[in-house]
Amino acid sequence: METKTRIRKNDIVQVMAGSDGGKVAADSGNDRGKRGKVLEIDREKNRAKVQGVKMIYRHLPVSKDPNKPGGGRIQKEAYVNLSNLAVVCPKCDAATRIGIREDKQERDGGKVKTKRIRVCKKCGGDIAPRD
Repeated sequence: METKTRIRKNDIVQVMAGSDGGKVAADSGNDRGKRGKVLEIDREKNRAKVQGVKMIYRHLPVSKDPNKPGGGRIQKEAYVNLSNLAVVCPKCDAATRIGIREDKQERDGGKVKTKRIRVCKKCGGDIAPRD
């Protein structure tokens, strides 16, 4: 079952809880407090990949195909649970919870269009979608 979340791809998030599991790089230390951009979200598993957070090593075999790189140890991001992340407000630069504000715009012909805008719970500033 997919879970609803207010964290979206390309948001800047801060890790609020958690430490390293057994499969992380030896030099990474604790990730609590780190900030990074959300690269990917898996809503079914309630997890996200954050740039520079929870780095793991992936061991790739040497390939005989000349078009593919020659294997070795590749360091990449692992998934982090969404409950351990908080969005960073661009206005107040603090990790915060997110609220929703609805703006209603009247169109030609009397139609009303409702736009949902994410709002910082601390300062009230808009959290615009990042591209």
